[in-house]
Amino acid sequence: MTLELRLSLLGLAFSVACSTPDSLDSSDDTSTSFLKTKKCHDHDNGHGNGHGYGHGKGHEDCEDEEKPIAPWKFVSIPDFLNSDIGDVSNLTSLVNSTNPAHEAAIARVLDEIAAENPDFVMVAGDLVNGHWYLDASGVQVFGPVSTRAQKQAAIAKAADVYYTTWKERFESRGLTVYPAVGDHDIGDNDWAANSEKAFLVPDYKAQFAKHFTLDANGQPIYARRPVGTPFENTSYAIRHKNLELVTLDEFRQDSPTTKLDAQRGSVLLSVDGDHLAWLDQELTDATATGKIKHVMVQGHIPVLTPVRTQNSSGMTMPGGAQTPFWQTLVNHHVDLYVAGEVHDMSANNNGGVEQAVHGAIMGYADDGSYMVGTVYPDRIELELKRFKMDYPSTEKLWQAGTNRPKAQYSVPPEPFESVGTLVIDKSSGQTQFLNRTGYFIPMNEQGGGDQQPAPPAQGLAVHMKFDETPGSTTAINSGTAGAIHNGAISGATYVAGRLGNAMHFDALDQIIAGPSPVAGSAARTTSAWVKVASTSTAIQTAFTFGKNTDGGKWDFDIDLAGNLELGVGNGRIDSAGSQNIEDGAWHNVTAVLPAGGTLAAAKLYVDGAPISFTAPTKAINTVATGTFVIGHGANALNSQPFAGDLDDLAIWARPLGPAEVQAMVSLAATAGLAYDAGKADKVLTAFASAANVQIDGLTWKYWPSGLTGPEGVVRATATSRYEINLGGGAGIVVPVDPNAEPPPAPSASGLAVHLAFDEATGSLTALNTGTAGAAQN
Repeated sequence: MTLELRLSLLGLAFSVACSTPDSLDSSDDTSTSFLKTKKCHDHDNGHGNGHGYGHGKGHEDCEDEEKPIAPWKFVSIPDFLNSDIGDVSNLTSLVNSTNPAHEAAIARVLDEIAAENPDFVMVAGDLVNGHWYLDASGVQVFGPVSTRAQKQAAIAKAADVYYTTWKERFESRGLTVYPAVGDHDIGDNDWAANSEKAFLVPDYKAQFAKHFTLDANGQPIYARRPVGTPFENTSYAIRHKNLELVTLDEFRQDSPTTKLDAQRGSVLLSVDGDHLAWLDQELTDATATGKIKHVMVQGHIPVLTPVRTQNSSGMTMPGGAQTPFWQTLVNHHVDLYVAGEVHDMSANNNGGVEQAVHGAIMGYADDGSYMVGTVYPDRIELELKRFKMDYPSTEKLWQAGTNRPKAQYSVPPEPFESVGTLVIDKSSGQTQFLNRTGYFIPMNEQGGGDQQPAPPAQGLAVHMKFDETPGSTTAINSGTAGAIHNGAISGATYVAGRLGNAMHFDALDQIIAGPSPVAGSAARTTSAWVKVASTSTAIQTAFTFGKNTDGGKWDFDIDLAGNLELGVGNGRIDSAGSQNIEDGAWHNVTAVLPAGGTLAAAKLYVDGAPISFTAPTKAINTVATGTFVIGHGANALNSQPFAGDLDDLAIWARPLGPAEVQAMVSLAATAGLAYDAGKADKVLTAFASAANVQIDGLTWKYWPSGLTGPEGVVRATATSRYEINLGGGAGIVVPVDPNAEPPPAPSASGLAVHLAFDEATGSLTALNTGTAGAAQN
């Protein structure tokens, strides 16, 4: 007996005449596809209105007559709610697991989703908190939980409360929803073999099936399911218009007493065996129809790494891209794999399959997100939207277990923020991933993945002038390290700078420029010109490299009061009260580290002048495989984002001395010169080599002695157009008379030369403390 006949006999299906699957206007889409329609069988799963959960309005099998398919939408919001929010006042007067604050916040998010007008909503697991076998407060809301039978009864009772309430929230807004099983829906990880929780996994799955994949008579709602496997009531597939969606239960348990995984115990995060064979056949069948143009798969567990996490245990699928599961997705050219679990946004791509991870754990995290997909015949346009959650207190809301959300919180009234876009385009006959922005920029291009280490840096390794033609997508590195540090520009725009052009950054802009330019505890000088309009409410990172491990990153920061600081991973400089540089003016900011130095040994300069600070003696060990990121911190795209203008970024593989830092700033500020860091480096290198150098038609001559101006400051005299005293009267000069020669070295007497070699490691000048003075530096 077919599913349709069985449903008809049960009085749960009806046939409707239809034309296009939904009345969406496709006039703006020039490349329409067609669906043969004549008679469409709308399976509304026994709910009459065709909305709510199950197939609802979203699943129609139509034949014979060709009609164009108009663009349509879906929404994905994994981990929603990941908490048990429902009224238990009919069960107890002692506690409750909802309040007006939670209901208002949930309603706000669902109303925004409903306003997107999606054909369906996907929820990739963790619908609830699920610690229903516990009674941490001793109030027995769902009955006693001492014995296994009592725990099973409590799980059933809690599921009736929370799943019913969860579904009603969608149904009341006319939203069709397709949920997947998450770890919290089976009691929360982990599930040690022979533990009480391991024996309860089948009960949890049975309750999920009762509420989402079986009808009121216990009959399966979905025809496309892995019949004969343990997943026949928790994995399923639907075909909607020109798209197939497969929803997977990725929690394999052979027996509560069998250990399948060293960490997860009796549960293995996997899709394999007969379950995988069903998926393989389902994807084969979908392609064979000729009607299915797009394929998506959702499961709770991220497969590709790295991924960002917040308020999460961060489970991922062992084996990653090498698993037979992922290779099956690749072999069938699946467009999109959607996962949750980690409560944050990340994108990765392997083998031409995109993984989009996001979610909205309500009442725990600082923000949540959902994804909107607009489906066309030849493409899917994706957009991530983020909303904030504000918590006025630390009070907790009752749950059966101890992992409880905040009792009071709200979703602010401002519009949800668009934080990433991607187009999965097939118009050329090949799948292309186009127009990536924000969180759809793959993690290994945002500092999350490993980079191939750069060769050892020399001299001025990085110099980004940002003087490319406005609109360019690549920031060129003219430093010695070359193209390995060319930067991929995303979002940042060209504006007038301190020296030529500069880059302007807003909250989600970035430039990714290869691996860490300097690694370990190697000497370095990092410098840039910045212009920030006003004091921020959070730390801003102008640029960073390395990774957020102990001492492993180099965050070039501006703190809440506008002070220049460094953060290195479990160590931070505090320069409170030094100088506010968030005043809308251009400032040069420079940090210097001697070789092998700790954070306390670093030196900071603003506009060439040293600033005072306190710092721990934190060892520096910048990770070589980290990513060089301009525009935000090492953790993520929304980590300490920089909002302002940045120009002339320079990184030396040596520690510049105080006079050299001052000279770099002074050369930029001097009328008629306006030297960027590259030209300043030529001046400094010539001095260190006791050589002359020509720059822009001017010949700078090494001057061994006799210069009396302030160290590092460019000045003019009666005999020099420009001169800089770089220490002890020695320096470099552009004489008024081009033929002028420097004075001879003073006559030696006594201890004429004494080179102690006690300068900072990496210094290019050995100072003479003998009577001959700087002429013998």
